[in-house]
Amino acid sequence: MNGMAKKRIVALALAALMLVTVGCDAESRQFVIDLALEWAKEHAIDVGKYTLLGRSGDDEVDAVMGARDVVSNLQEADKLMEEGRAAGDLTKMEQAVEKRPGDYTYRVSYGAALLQSGDTAEAEAQFVAADTAVTSYGSQHVQDYATQGIDELGALRPGFERNGFATKQQCQAYYNRLAYFYGLRYQEARESYFQSQQTLYTGLAQGCK
Repeated sequence: MNGMAKKRIVALALAALMLVTVGCDAESRQFVIDLALEWAKEHAIDVGKYTLLGRSGDDEVDAVMGARDVVSNLQEADKLMEEGRAAGDLTKMEQAVEKRPGDYTYRVSYGAALLQSGDTAEAEAQFVAADTAVTSYGSQHVQDYATQGIDELGALRPGFERNGFATKQQCQAYYNRLAYFYGLRYQEARESYFQSQQTLYTGLAQGCK
């Protein structure tokens, strides 16, 4: 194998490794980004072209730098969502969703926060988008999705019980969505508890005034 072929394999392997780490923790992603930057030192001219123009003219460099951009974008989105969740900052959560529109976990958190704020229509839109996004993942993700939804909406219940709902629509959206998530859990687990919770929240939604 000649040197050119080896360099091509290294570049493509690095690009693939970076994309694989999209589902990993932040420390793992940072390690691969650092590895890519070290590799970039040997391709400084082409990397400079990519930075200025969005392409370098070298397929291997474009592949690695493009993968780096994907991982960097994910890190930035994670940071925005983490800060948004911690502070209840809808703007940061929206920015995170814009960067990662296919991430259903972002949309669940954003939808719950919107529902809490009283923006029922947009909250429902986010949940519907999350319903669609999760279909791109495996069946286990559907259960993870339902569990996240139950947890995040459940965390809002004390506030709603204490202060009440602002509108009938907010009340219905809250209970109907909880019923939906419990329905997803029942479809997989077939446990009577999940079915009873689905029935409970469906009834509460019907009783909203």
